[in-house]
Amino acid sequence: MALQRQHIVQRYEDDLLRLRSLMEEMGGLVEHQLSLVLTGITENNIPTALQVVKQDNAIDSLEHEIETLAIRLLALRGPMAGDLREIIASIPMASALERMGDYAGSIARRLSQMEQPIPRSARLALDEMGRLVLEHLRQVMDALGRKDAQAAQAIWQADQLVDQYCSAMTQDYLEQMVHQPQTISLYITLLFIIRNLERIGDHTTNLAERVVFIITGTRLPTARPHGHNDSPSALPNTL
Repeated sequence: MALQRQHIVQRYEDDLLRLRSLMEEMGGLVEHQLSLVLTGITENNIPTALQVVKQDNAIDSLEHEIETLAIRLLALRGPMAGDLREIIASIPMASALERMGDYAGSIARRLSQMEQPIPRSARLALDEMGRLVLEHLRQVMDALGRKDAQAAQAIWQADQLVDQYCSAMTQDYLEQMVHQPQTISLYITLLFIIRNLERIGDHTTNLAERVVFIITGTRLPTARPHGHNDSPSALPNTL
């Protein structure tokens, strides 16, 4: 009986480690997708950006595997406390990562459909915003791996800066459309790209909330800080 119990415990621990490994792998793939898109923007390299689309199936498969494993753990292993929170949270976290991959793919497709190259100033601004979003994603996945609630909460709060980039760039591109009507098509596409980057940032803060919940069992405030009303003039070389 003792040997059977030991086997059950070992199997549970192996499954939990597998779940964590899948989450890490999925986060790494989404990071790679976003990195490819940003390289496509900064280097005006559409084939590189479109590599993102080829990874969609791998992302979807990982989400399905995470969900299946989490449900099995809940149904068969009776997890408690921190393990229970981690297993429950893994399902919406995997869904958030899948959506982030979708947004990266959407950016890649829009880049491939553009009829003119992105102006250098816009490429630099998009790269700054995108690199910030990418760094936040890397940090929140690292916080998950290290079980660092303080680091995760810092990312949750740092989303304000992403919002500031979005607001400043949106305002600038709308003005460009008014003063240069021939650029309307270009800047509409750029506005969609900005919005997708912002949504990736929003999902990153959702991940941060889940990480804090896994570690502490508490939830962050419903209304998270936003930077839409802050002055965009404080942004470093944004536009």
